[in-house]
Amino acid sequence: MPTAIFKHPEPEHTKTRIWPVFMPFMGCPSKCIYCSQDRQTGTGAKTLSEIYQDLEREIPVFFAQKKRKPLELAFFGGTFTALPYEWQQRFISIAAEFKKRGYLTKVRCSTRPDCIDAKSISQLRESGLDMIELGIQSFSLEILRRSARNYSPETAVKACRTVRDSGLILGIQLLPGLPGDKRGDFQTDIDQTIALSPAAVRIYPCLTVKGTGLEKLYLTGKYSPWSLSRTEEELAPALLRLWEHNIQVIRIGVAHENGFEENIVAGPLHPAMGQMVRSKALYLYLAAQLGKSPTAPQQLVVPQQYSGELWGHKSNLKSLYAQIGISPDNTSFEKTIKFKIIS
Repeated sequence: MPTAIFKHPEPEHTKTRIWPVFMPFMGCPSKCIYCSQDRQTGTGAKTLSEIYQDLEREIPVFFAQKKRKPLELAFFGGTFTALPYEWQQRFISIAAEFKKRGYLTKVRCSTRPDCIDAKSISQLRESGLDMIELGIQSFSLEILRRSARNYSPETAVKACRTVRDSGLILGIQLLPGLPGDKRGDFQTDIDQTIALSPAAVRIYPCLTVKGTGLEKLYLTGKYSPWSLSRTEEELAPALLRLWEHNIQVIRIGVAHENGFEENIVAGPLHPAMGQMVRSKALYLYLAAQLGKSPTAPQQLVVPQQYSGELWGHKSNLKSLYAQIGISPDNTSFEKTIKFKIIS
């Protein structure tokens, strides 16, 4: 019997717990049409000094309580590289001190592509910054214009290259489903993302949040969010393509912080968004592997670690698998690292 043996398409990576430092709206040159960071993160207003003092106090206390593995420190929300430069250096310098103490392994920040300066970010790298995640959102001029991003696709591409040329690790954040989106735009964004070779990508399907300009457009019928089914349809093949280009996808969907759901007016909100998309991407991959054999599958062996992922959320993919000859009757889960198809 012909046998095909292969690994899961996701790139191998070491998972590290992240200590997030939220800075809602800080440094932002303007407010984007979709953005309401305080509602999305559940973080109230604090000054830079208060955020710094919290960080200075809380991390040593966290590690003093018991033996813990080192963390990654991430500055999220706002526009880190548009903060007053002395504050950027203060935050990175204390993070570098925590690295020396063995508390941290990596330091990252998120920022806008139009707030990237080669000299400044090189100095931040020398001070201890490891990674910059750029909130690209889209490479479409029309989408950027209608979302009030106020920069061009060329600026976004240049920023990505500047980050990489500085020696920092590049991350790209995408926000599919924004105003002005049309069929094919997101897959084109994935094409451009792959061409820029980031180490990591986050995908946040656009949600309509209370208090945003997007809410006004939605309530007046001038904006229609993606449905959950379209979100899965668009993201699953995109995820597979990123995996196949050795790009790690570190987040799908916004994290559900306290009070998060009550602030969502519309959009593809689902607590298992990541699982749904990952499962569908795995299905697409396995379907392609099965399609290489001229004979029907007799058995599918799946690594035990993917037992909760194979059939999809609440087993919603079983009918699709049945169409390609795979069912619970001819599928087994074993302690192995590779998939096996016996035809």
